[in-house]
Amino acid sequence: MQPRQVSKLMAKKAAITRIRTLYAIFIGVMVLCIGLFFLNIINPADPLLTVQADGHDKDYGVIITDLHSSPGLYRQSHDVDGLPEGIEATATVRSFDVNITSDDSRQLDSSKARWCMWLQVFCVLAGIAMTILIVMALISFYINVRRGKVFPKKNIAWLAWAGVLMIVMSLGMDVSTYLEQSLALELLADSTWEPQVTVQIHHTRIVFGLTIVFMAEIFKIGRQMQEEQELTI
Repeated sequence: MQPRQVSKLMAKKAAITRIRTLYAIFIGVMVLCIGLFFLNIINPADPLLTVQADGHDKDYGVIITDLHSSPGLYRQSHDVDGLPEGIEATATVRSFDVNITSDDSRQLDSSKARWCMWLQVFCVLAGIAMTILIVMALISFYINVRRGKVFPKKNIAWLAWAGVLMIVMSLGMDVSTYLEQSLALELLADSTWEPQVTVQIHHTRIVFGLTIVFMAEIFKIGRQMQEEQELTI
């Protein structure tokens, strides 16, 4: 075997070893997060609006999470007692989880509540599909590296779809949150508690999705250049 071929073989083995190490770290982090979630140490960032009435004397209810109230209520500061000498601390409430219950389901049934539920179900399914696509892309990438292919076509498509799903899922969550706030404002109208209705876009998730799409496009260009080089040779 020629020195050049030996060098290429060693480089390929080193690349495969690095990929295995990265995959092991990735799987370890995922397993850790899943374990912490089931141990109730970490929680999902976007809880679902659910229908329930457990623990209440009413038959029907909705839970609206992470809801901001009128400034006069949630910006009040509260002193924290029992601190060491010389230390002072105040706590400020920024948002609330609101349970709204009723004896009549029709009072809580509205198009906004239904749209919230459907959007949140869609976001869950989109998140599952995105995770499956990424896992499939990682497995396929490892297999193709061992075969000497760096930019397999199906990997590029899977990554692009994962990025698109991330963007759509993020926008769906933001619309659902807005509808939840609007629903709370309607149900609590004429009360002393006035929820805030704001349009919030979680740009971090969108930027992450755009980054995945951008990387897929770079891989596509790299694949085209690799094909052109192979045809030239």
